[in-house]
Amino acid sequence: MSQLIMTIGRSLFFRVLAHAPEELQREAKADAKRAIPALCFTEEDIRQKFAQEELWEALTDETQLEAVAALLDAAEYDHAAAEADQAIAEAVGRYLHEAMLEKEERQADEELT
Repeated sequence: MSQLIMTIGRSLFFRVLAHAPEELQREAKADAKRAIPALCFTEEDIRQKFAQEELWEALTDETQLEAVAALLDAAEYDHAAAEADQAIAEAVGRYLHEAMLEKEERQADEELT
């Protein structure tokens, strides 16, 4: 199973969040307020990142794959993966619940007509 970490801009995050249920909006905004300061980068951080990427590109494909496998095996991302899995499961559960409610409403409307 592969894992993906994705970031989005603050304004896009809140625009997408506007379409979420109210309870999820409150929870996500609280989480975002705690997380956003941790995502601030200095100019030196950015310079180092570009230097690391240049070194990364110089590695062979086999070495890159070995490095990725070692990081995934290190369990550094287990907590983040568990949190992501939980969020996905909750979103799917809400979607299915809403779909079932809509189906029941349609059936009730059809029975009335």
